Amino acid sequence: MISLTQLIALTQTLPINDDSEAVYKSSNSVVQNDAQFVNKTISIDSNVRPGNIVIIWLGEQVSSLRTTLEDHLTAEDVILLSYSMPDQLWHWLKMNPSITLASLIIEVKTDLQEVVKHSHSHRNVRSIVVRCTNNELLRTQRSVRSYAKIDGVFADDTRLLIKVSIDLALFSEELGDQKREDENNELEAQRHYARAFRFCAFAREL
Repeated sequence: MISLTQLIALTQTLPINDDSEAVYKSSNSVVQNDAQFVNKTISIDSNVRPGNIVIIWLGEQVSSLRTTLEDHLTAEDVILLSYSMPDQLWHWLKMNPSITLASLIIEVKTDLQEVVKHSHSHRNVRSIVVRCTNNELLRTQRSVRSYAKIDGVFADDTRLLIKVSIDLALFSEELGDQKREDENNELEAQRHYARAFRFCAFAREL
């Protein structure tokens, strides 16, 4: 099982509001939604299976960060959903209130504060990180600092992904503890611990 102390030590090496890079990849884990957005009538995303980690990226269709996320998402139990329009994100959050969004990664050029405000109001959003340019870093940090779910504002892909991977490792460990202590399900617990270890190992490599 992964050491929480090791993960915390990793997070302490990063500035709270800087940049980072990290995750994994599977041919079935990256779901493209830009051209497929429709008014769904179901309440549960059929791409998400019990125990999956869900990450949503919101931003321009052409983005180095989006490409990096897709290229490094290597775990079969990690789902990456990509949206280019805020309305698509609002729809997913509304239709899937029972699914925890482990990490929302935002890279938008307009209406950032409104996007953060709306996202922050949804209970199933666990963590939000923002990608911006170096010139916008200080201004963006100040504009979103009052939102408790903001876990960082970054001007570099690598540091953002390191932050995300460490956070998802901690979240996976929490899920493993719940399975072991609350449900007495050691098999599922070990699956979550193994994923936590993968995220932690990847963060160390960056």
